[in-house]
Amino acid sequence: MKKTKNLNIASRIAIATLSSIATSIIMITVVVLVFRSLLPDIYGIARVESNSYSLLNQMQWAQTISSINRELTDNTSDEAKQKDLRGITRPIDELGSKIYITKDGELFYSNTDKSAIDAELHELAPNLKDDNIILFGENGLVVQSHTDSDNGSYMINITNTGYTVADSSMQSTLKSFKAFFTGRSGFIIFMALFIILISNLIMSVIASRTITAPIKKLSDGANEIAGGNLDYHIDYDSTNEIGTTVKSINDMTEKLKNLMQTKEEIEQSRKEMTAGIAHDLRTPLTSIKGYVEGLMDGIANTPEKQERYLNTIYSSAKDMENLLDELLTLSRFEEGKIKLEQIRIDIVQFLREYLNERPQDNRAVITFTPPSYKGSLDVMLDPNRFSRVLNNIISNAIKYSSTARKPRIDISLEVYDKSVIIALKDNGIGISDENLKHIFESFYRADQARTRVQDGSGLGLAVCKEIVELHNGHIWATSKEGSGTTMMISLQRYNGEDTK
Repeated sequence: MKKTKNLNIASRIAIATLSSIATSIIMITVVVLVFRSLLPDIYGIARVESNSYSLLNQMQWAQTISSINRELTDNTSDEAKQKDLRGITRPIDELGSKIYITKDGELFYSNTDKSAIDAELHELAPNLKDDNIILFGENGLVVQSHTDSDNGSYMINITNTGYTVADSSMQSTLKSFKAFFTGRSGFIIFMALFIILISNLIMSVIASRTITAPIKKLSDGANEIAGGNLDYHIDYDSTNEIGTTVKSINDMTEKLKNLMQTKEEIEQSRKEMTAGIAHDLRTPLTSIKGYVEGLMDGIANTPEKQERYLNTIYSSAKDMENLLDELLTLSRFEEGKIKLEQIRIDIVQFLREYLNERPQDNRAVITFTPPSYKGSLDVMLDPNRFSRVLNNIISNAIKYSSTARKPRIDISLEVYDKSVIIALKDNGIGISDENLKHIFESFYRADQARTRVQDGSGLGLAVCKEIVELHNGHIWATSKEGSGTTMMISLQRYNGEDTK
């Protein structure tokens, strides 16, 4: 069933045609075999009914001679054969036919004497030899037939001087054909044609269903998909032309569904980003506006108050500047407009210099534990861009530290054959599993209450991800709520070629 299902359409049509022909031949053969045994009795083809020539009469004589031959070659006794011959030859005997049958040259069965049959044979067919013949002449009928069997050789001679042959005019010929096609012979031909028609019709219906059924499935599925039902799956598994088309449509539908989902996710992300930018800009703008109004209204009526108001305004403006800078940087990274200026550098040396040059921050303790590896650990690095990665990670660790203890960030290195992994572990509040998978998305913050821009814009880690991936590296995080977070950065070790 599986192999038949996978046949292509051309093969199906060819097989259907061949099957139709084969079925017709088989059915006609069966019908012929059945009718061969039944028709002589049903329609009297074995019984000669007149002494006037016609196509039917010729068939009757041929059937009668065939019946005589079959009886003579039968394995029954001579007495049984002679008895049966009387029944077979009775119709032609009644029409005045002389019958003389010999076995091995001796008389076996007859309704006349030898001299009478010889005289009529000489009169009707003077040049008759030993051939098997049925001669329909104007003066009479001559039959001569030989047959052999295990118990002897037989010769059949039949004459009838009262037999006549009608004129062969066109009218007689047309009547003969009309009688042939409207009579018993015509029935046989009609039955054969009817069998061919029915068998072809059956095979056509079967072939049609094997083709139209999957096409209907394909059509119904296409209409469902066109109507927007992208969850619809056309159920037809085959490797033929229709099957491959169905598979292509199902694959296309799945890709279209994924594309629509991605589009919706992008649209949702864009909305969230727009809302995030609007919120994070509104907060410092509101602060600036409020303190400027305080100065204008004379609320800050002392130099100390005025200085505090101005410092707050400057800080809010600085927060806005930092937000826009990170947003612009991220946008330029995503558009591919920023190129790294990488140099070959020992990562251990770089980390030491970074910590030495970093401004002292009494809010946190930052330590670095170099690896026990002997030798240089060179990587291709853009120092300025990578310093920004470290700054963003450390700033986040400090901002989301626990109020119960002083922030601490421990930096360490793991060395592998082709890479190094920088681990920055803090002792902060940690990140839940649900939030952890989103922390590198733009404007995502575990604390969705956006009250202060200085608490983080949600762009810092997104910028880190872009910079690390531009270095052909990878960044990820592990965390446990209440126990801190570890940010890990994997960089390729220098292999003798600059990777830019």
